[in-house]
Amino acid sequence: MWLQRNQLFSCNMAKLLNSQLKTLLSLCIALAASISLTSCDDETGTLGISTMPSYDQSRTSQAIYDVLTRSVAADSLAAFTSDCYLGRVSDPETNSTTTCNFIAQFAVLEDDILPDISAMYKEDGQVVADSVVLNLYIKTYYGDSVNSMKIGVYELDSANVIPEGRYIYTNIDPEDYLSDSPSAVKKETTFAVADFDVADTVRFASSYTKNIRISLPAEYGTRILRLYYEHPEYFRNSYAFIHHVVPGFYFKVLGGNGTMVDIDITTLSIFFRFNIADKTYVGVKRVASTSEVIQCNYFDNRNLQPLMEAEGYTFVKSPVAIFTEATLPIESIMHNHENDSINGAKLVLPRYNNGSSSTYTLPTPSKLLMVRKSELHKFFEQRQVPDNRTSYVADFSSTNNSYTFTNIAPLVAKMYKDSNTSDPDWNKVILLPVKTSTNSSGKIIALDNDLSMASVKLMGGPDNPIGITIIYSSFSD
Repeated sequence: MWLQRNQLFSCNMAKLLNSQLKTLLSLCIALAASISLTSCDDETGTLGISTMPSYDQSRTSQAIYDVLTRSVAADSLAAFTSDCYLGRVSDPETNSTTTCNFIAQFAVLEDDILPDISAMYKEDGQVVADSVVLNLYIKTYYGDSVNSMKIGVYELDSANVIPEGRYIYTNIDPEDYLSDSPSAVKKETTFAVADFDVADTVRFASSYTKNIRISLPAEYGTRILRLYYEHPEYFRNSYAFIHHVVPGFYFKVLGGNGTMVDIDITTLSIFFRFNIADKTYVGVKRVASTSEVIQCNYFDNRNLQPLMEAEGYTFVKSPVAIFTEATLPIESIMHNHENDSINGAKLVLPRYNNGSSSTYTLPTPSKLLMVRKSELHKFFEQRQVPDNRTSYVADFSSTNNSYTFTNIAPLVAKMYKDSNTSDPDWNKVILLPVKTSTNSSGKIIALDNDLSMASVKLMGGPDNPIGITIIYSSFSD
């Protein structure tokens, strides 16, 4: 009897354990399913394929196609910049020479007033200035700081002012806007970045900013001061000031080679004396070139033809000298892939190392813009930023010694769509150096031409194609 009860108990326990094991197993299966669904964000592709019928599964493939590139003369572009360049440099790698001149207008502060005319120092009853100085403050420079450069300073014509509200192109000819008046300011001088006319205690002080100091005739300042008291309306805003008082100056390189300066700001200072309570004080009326008025550069690039004719490589050279043009093989890319999707398209532009051992080798552009050739002018005129559909920016990688455009599949798709248009450049892009500004998230919010001295020799050329890598996806039949 005891044995029967014990057997019955064992049988009931076995059933209970079996039921509990089944429940536990169900919970484990449910938990595993839950985990797999929770982690599907990381393995979406695998999950999708595993649950698709075999006839709907996707296939991927990769192919590399030849891209032909060539060097092209840089076309003039609309330029919006407050950076002005002055100097002449010969590139030790290519023997090409670049000369940079610039025009600067000046803005006035609307609430900036001078002392009452009764307090001003006068000669023969007329207000006079003591001196006039132009200061060109240097942001950066390229070349030899002790090298001597000769420049000319020429007053512009107030009756022939550069039109406002129009695009200013990089091929503007400043000579068209010079004043031919016998009284117009014309001054020639020399400068070196390391200004030895300044005492060392001043020149090496942390508060000192390198600048080019140009003295103008005091009579020029006298003319401006008298206009202030005779026609105060000419000083109420920058437009009136430019059209009636100071239309601006043209700064032109006349001699020397080996120095290029990037001018941050140019100021015009008029010094005068005035009396208050029988005490004499020295005052200054100062105006400055700002982004509110026109500042524009003129570039003269020489000896570029040998670079344009090179076949084993291409160049990108600034300021506004040589661009690289690339022709994307859209027909080859889409041949027999008309119904496929392009998941990826990558173009790598390797750089040839500079063969020159000169101390003054030009720097490599830090960023290149890729933009469709037919949209190049509109891009800069409308101050666009890269949209990662038809325009892209790539950074130079010193690690890989190249520029890599990794996400240009939308561009390939757009070009294929436009393949039947009448645009002869429908499958061409231009590569040129640019400068960008970003927000706190790293998004590009502004882009300008990079007008600094820079040069890079890229792998490519008519007889040396580079490769574009395409990744396709399609569904199995």
